[in-house]
Amino acid sequence: MEIFLPSITIHHKFFFSLTKTPAFHRPSTNSTKPHHYKVVPHKQNTLQIQDFQQNWTLKRTLFEKLKHKDSNPVQILEQDGDWSKDLFWAVVGFLNQTSKSNHVLQVFEKWTSNDDSRVSVFNYERIVRLLVEEGLIEDAILGLNKIKGVYGVKSCLEIYDMVIFGLVKMGQFDDALVYLKEMEDNEMKASTAVYNVLIRAYAENGLYDDMAKCVKRMEVKGCFPDQCTYNLLIRTFSSAGLIKRMEKTYRIVISKRMDVEDTTMVAMLEAYANFGDVEKMDKVYRRVLRLKPRVYLSDDLIRKVAVVYIENYMFSKLEDMGINLYSKSGNNDIVWCLRLLSHACLLSRTGMKSVVREMEYKKVKWSVTIANIMLFAYAKMKDFERFDVVLLEMADRKVKPDIVTCGILSDAHGWAVDRAGELGSWRKMGFFRDVVELKTDPLVLAAFGKGDFLKTVEELDQIKSKDWTYEHLIKTVNQHQHRKQIKV
Repeated sequence: MEIFLPSITIHHKFFFSLTKTPAFHRPSTNSTKPHHYKVVPHKQNTLQIQDFQQNWTLKRTLFEKLKHKDSNPVQILEQDGDWSKDLFWAVVGFLNQTSKSNHVLQVFEKWTSNDDSRVSVFNYERIVRLLVEEGLIEDAILGLNKIKGVYGVKSCLEIYDMVIFGLVKMGQFDDALVYLKEMEDNEMKASTAVYNVLIRAYAENGLYDDMAKCVKRMEVKGCFPDQCTYNLLIRTFSSAGLIKRMEKTYRIVISKRMDVEDTTMVAMLEAYANFGDVEKMDKVYRRVLRLKPRVYLSDDLIRKVAVVYIENYMFSKLEDMGINLYSKSGNNDIVWCLRLLSHACLLSRTGMKSVVREMEYKKVKWSVTIANIMLFAYAKMKDFERFDVVLLEMADRKVKPDIVTCGILSDAHGWAVDRAGELGSWRKMGFFRDVVELKTDPLVLAAFGKGDFLKTVEELDQIKSKDWTYEHLIKTVNQHQHRKQIKV
């Protein structure tokens, strides 16, 4: 029979501890204490190596049996007769790693039936913990009930916590409450983390009444909400749009001198932005900017905040947002969109030129968003000379127009007039044969609105079609607008 041995390098400590021969040194002349040497018999070394080799061989042989798809660990245990403690737990680890954890409880019960001394709360808790981690909650509960029913002992607090966590993760809230009550009946005080998991699960499923009951139950049982609980409640109320509850909980946190977490401040900012409360939003936004380390805000949230400023004609705030964002994330599209939009909304030619020059200095390429912002502003100012210059710049910089550009051009002077020769250049680049796209940042339309062209497109609802070209869309829009004029 061929024996497979593990590779042992010359640096292996275990190998040295078994094989090295005793070294004898000449005693130092300054030493006054006698030297004692312990010599390990060669026979004992040999037996240890043989035991190590035999144990490894057994594991390798057993793993070869278990790795087959149709293998039955219980039958293999019956065929082998019994396994040692080390071999059993090695099998449990192997089953866990090979996604066969559903066999663990059956194998454990079979293994313990061979020797009553193996039946212990410690072993059952170890098995239950593994099953919960693998998401096998039903098997874990069977193990937990075995501890309670057969052996008549209480399981530890940690096992109850893990079972409740697993049930909550599976959405089995009623079953989780059963085990929570069982803990209370056994005079086991549930941790704040258990209640927080329940509160978070209720919130994610929109069960706000159950969430409130859970908080009250928590307080009645003497487990008072901590900083994590209150911050969780604030974030929950924020995402649900429950502004008054959010503010009430926030005041409790401040009165208790607890810390408001960064994610909580961001959640409050988004809630005020969704609600359109510019005063409170601005106050929270300034607090978020002062947080250290700096907090990342998603582009979607930045847009929500910017829209509220735009709706309240606070255009200079957009410039501040762009500068603050630049200091955190550097050059990106939304930074220059905010900064240019700030001056465009104020119809400031000087401001727009300043931003464009800074972009040139920092070698930032134009996007269709940047071009459309300037086109919108100059069209609104009736400055068609600069309007045409932007169109020419788009061609020179190879900035591809989108449907918003078409809308601006159509609303400004229609398609019959080619003042800057832009239509000819667009035809050369094959633009009119391209599929319709919308690449302009939504903030631009929020600031300037949709003109007649885009409103007509919405009426036709043809922008959803991926097969329509610009040429076909423009023709359809013109025909539709012409028919409307005839009816009027």
